[in-house]
Amino acid sequence: MESPSLLVNNPSPTTAQPRIPSSVFEGLFVRGLEPNSELARALMAEGYDPRCPEVDYPVQVWKRCVAIARDQIYGKLSDADAYRLLGRKLIEGFADTLVGRVAAVALPMIGAARVMERLPRYLAMMGRPDLTVHLVTVGERARRVSIPDTHNRPELIAGAIEVGLERAHVQPIISVEERSHLGFRLLVRW
Repeated sequence: MESPSLLVNNPSPTTAQPRIPSSVFEGLFVRGLEPNSELARALMAEGYDPRCPEVDYPVQVWKRCVAIARDQIYGKLSDADAYRLLGRKLIEGFADTLVGRVAAVALPMIGAARVMERLPRYLAMMGRPDLTVHLVTVGERARRVSIPDTHNRPELIAGAIEVGLERAHVQPIISVEERSHLGFRLLVRW
């Protein structure tokens, strides 16, 4: 079976932009990165104050904050490496939040294939119920994942999936197969 091209996700001007829960911000910027004072000031200037979090934030605030963290924390790395590390930090930190602990506790017990099957649910938990994730089985230990996400870098999501699969006791290899203005496709193997 041939894998589908990227799914179309063209929000109309009247479609509300996604909002990212404060637990996701906490996962990356408080628990994952433990920001220094310079990063904390920069995040506050963009609309996220870790000392006084809101319930959720516009996705544009998320994007600006992630870009700042990329530059300040991983400025000497390539974009691909920096965003993959940020994705890893996101899930490592999110797993320490109240919401994240609920999801993380099951990962070692359910195995890699079920982790991948639950990916749409995990993304929804992280504030992205708007995404229609398309999974294609490529053998027993691989999946093609098409995600129509125009707000996050594919490497950020790849790093996040890596940590989830590692917690399911496998060693993943994730590559970006396709990227466009409509989203991206990952090949996830373990």
